[in-house]
Amino acid sequence: MSKVKIETKPPTEKIKAREVLFFELEYVAINGRQIMFDVLKQVMKGKDIDVTPALFARYGLTPRPGKAISAMIESTGRNLTTGDQLTEQAENLLVKAFADKAVLNKGLPALIKAAQDRNIQVVALSAWPEPAAKELMKKTGLDELGVDLVAMDSVDPIFPRADHWLRILKLRNQENIPLIAVVASRAACKGALTAGATAVALPDAYTAFEDFTGAKVVLETLGDMSAKELLELVSRR
Repeated sequence: MSKVKIETKPPTEKIKAREVLFFELEYVAINGRQIMFDVLKQVMKGKDIDVTPALFARYGLTPRPGKAISAMIESTGRNLTTGDQLTEQAENLLVKAFADKAVLNKGLPALIKAAQDRNIQVVALSAWPEPAAKELMKKTGLDELGVDLVAMDSVDPIFPRADHWLRILKLRNQENIPLIAVVASRAACKGALTAGATAVALPDAYTAFEDFTGAKVVLETLGDMSAKELLELVSRR
């Protein structure tokens, strides 16, 4: 089960946000999908499984590597009993790679600043445990930009689902204000829409083929629109 960790306190009445904007920490803020691909390719090579872009796009679009590894092993028809060991290895490699290779999406600081100027609170959402997510926030400088962090420590195959969104908003006392979600996959987009969010889809190289029906806008990069134009399009207030 997911364990919700909220790093900062909900906004007080004095500074109560008019809306809240969430983005996926690993897959919107940084190039996490490519990092995941590279790590899984390295780990699965030891089991003679070639992780191609096609295989990864089919089985690897999970928030953390465990479910992807299990699905890839199952797809080979082989009875391997080393899935847990591979998962532990992959998670350790991913945390290290995040620290070494993560690059902040260059369009994100402008969006954060523009949102804050409109009294829209900005929150990074992570499926990883709080220590790893906080390190990533520090590595990218998001912790200095006034961005809140919600670390779910979730190994669910789909993240964030609608129930994740609803639970987070309830815990933050923000269930009654509009939600904007910047997401990178169809599953995350569907979850956000089901929870009543306005979705901004920002697919990566491995999710670009997916159907983002329902999203208010689908962007190749955050630079496709100015931050002001994007918020005018998706903000409800």
